[in-house]
Amino acid sequence: MPGIDLSEPSPKQEAEKKSAERRPAGEQGVLGTALGAPGERDAALADRVKAVQRKGFLKRNRLELTLSLPASMNDAFYQKVGAGGRLAWNFQDSFALAVRGAYWWTLRTDDVKRGQAAFQSQLLSSKPFAQVMLDGIWAPVYGKASILGRRIVHFDLFLLGGVGAVWSDTSVAPRSEGPHPAADLGGGIRFYPADWLAFEMGFVATLYPDRPTRTAPSTTSRILAASIGVSVFYPFHFEYVYP
Repeated sequence: MPGIDLSEPSPKQEAEKKSAERRPAGEQGVLGTALGAPGERDAALADRVKAVQRKGFLKRNRLELTLSLPASMNDAFYQKVGAGGRLAWNFQDSFALAVRGAYWWTLRTDDVKRGQAAFQSQLLSSKPFAQVMLDGIWAPVYGKASILGRRIVHFDLFLLGGVGAVWSDTSVAPRSEGPHPAADLGGGIRFYPADWLAFEMGFVATLYPDRPTRTAPSTTSRILAASIGVSVFYPFHFEYVYP
């Protein structure tokens, strides 16, 4: 029935009351708040429990050095494999400015002979050997994943884009046309198993104009490459500060 509760306190409540009376004054205040009205109890918990968990990995104001191994995916006749690196400064957790470079080796596949026999002509292809790019990196998505239910690993999804230059076989003698202007666009995912370490997988498309022979018109050459890499961050540790 609604009204005043005149029932006797339970043995558990009596024990908690006697325990609170034996505690020092400071501890009684904390316990009294915990056992007080629902509104007071919720306010006390709100001061100690954060509604949004802090990020497990911070990149802001840290230098990032990445080593990567890219390989082309869009040329069936001349496979391109390379070794590259990226040096980036993270202005924010979600944005960094990077200088990216790569050196390429062009490998002739068995499809070249079959292609030449089928088309009765030489297969023309741009053969890049180096590139340098200035990229902006934006990481709009951050999260964490469980590996086999035992370890929590933090990750983010990133996009990159920028401009730079590509050197191909026409950039040096005897053509000596110099570097070709280039633009790139790509993205990927990074995992952070430690405070200073990251692993990444990504795809980058690089576009640049080139003319394999003097008689052929200039065309837009493309390098669509998949890569894996490892990054090291400096300082090696970070300190989380609540705003």
